[in-house]
Amino acid sequence: MKKSKLFIAFLAGLMSLTVMASNTTPVHRPLIEEYTGTWCGWCVRGLVGMELLRDAFGDEFIGVAYHDGDPMQITTSYPNSVPGYPSAYINRTYQVDPFYGSGDTSGGIVSEMRRYATLETSAGIDVTAQWTSADKTAIDVNVTSYFTSDYSNANFAIEVMLIADDLYGTGSTWNQANYYSNYAYYYADDPYLGPWTKKPASVSGIHFNDVLVGFSGAIANSLPTSIVAYEDYSTNYSIELSRLPKPALIQNKDNLHVIAIVVYKNNRKAINANRCYISDFVEVLPGDVDNDGRVSIDDVTVLIDMLLSNSGTNANADVDGDGRVNIDDITALIDILLNSAN
Repeated sequence: MKKSKLFIAFLAGLMSLTVMASNTTPVHRPLIEEYTGTWCGWCVRGLVGMELLRDAFGDEFIGVAYHDGDPMQITTSYPNSVPGYPSAYINRTYQVDPFYGSGDTSGGIVSEMRRYATLETSAGIDVTAQWTSADKTAIDVNVTSYFTSDYSNANFAIEVMLIADDLYGTGSTWNQANYYSNYAYYYADDPYLGPWTKKPASVSGIHFNDVLVGFSGAIANSLPTSIVAYEDYSTNYSIELSRLPKPALIQNKDNLHVIAIVVYKNNRKAINANRCYISDFVEVLPGDVDNDGRVSIDDVTVLIDMLLSNSGTNANADVDGDGRVNIDDITALIDILLNSAN
């Protein structure tokens, strides 16, 4: 009895530590969505600008390219109006040039995105994704989000997008039109656009990144209308490749990643975003947190360390199968061990 009371006290202490650790300021990862097409000669700016952002932000870069009128187009249901090509929006709110930003400085979009990243956001978001089988025909996506304030009549939703990198093809419709080939006198000294003045008016062999190949729209009932500050909310979403608008665009499944966004339901404006690569399919043994092929008391220790250190978890750590890893999984794991001992 004494051991039981001590253990309950320990769990209560761990729970309080976990709650305290979650009361953190969300990292703001602004979303940039570019509107482009291979037929558009000025859209070279978008190609260059998005690559500059990828280099500057690395895995923190959350970018999407909507293609129009070329082989990579999958929809015309855009979250924003498109006044011309190329265009871009940050968080679906601020219209900018995908290369200059809101000014006229070469590559100014990088400093523009850095500035938006410093702005506070009211929601934190994390996303994980995993292939559901070894043949990689479907993806399970889990999105965890939280808010910094209580809401009694919330108007939020989760959106999920599937993004492909390194898309390429043959034929004129895959060639990128390049108007900069005619303007060497003006752009030759630009460090980023200058190389394009030496290319032909139609450039073949381009490998396109950040291409939208699948999207959910605002997922119904993905977030409740009553929000408690700093409480985690989990959303699951499945992507079946055969049901994408253009399955043939999936040229290499290893070049896919997933973006998740917290949006306002009424206007789809983005509050925050995150991205992840897709983990390989693994057989799940709930409770085998240390991946040694069995469930033992050692797994309890490893799971506690994971939660206390916030060092990341694995699929086996979701012992109760609710799509998230927290204090409840420790309780479920202990129940498994106690029942197996009886």
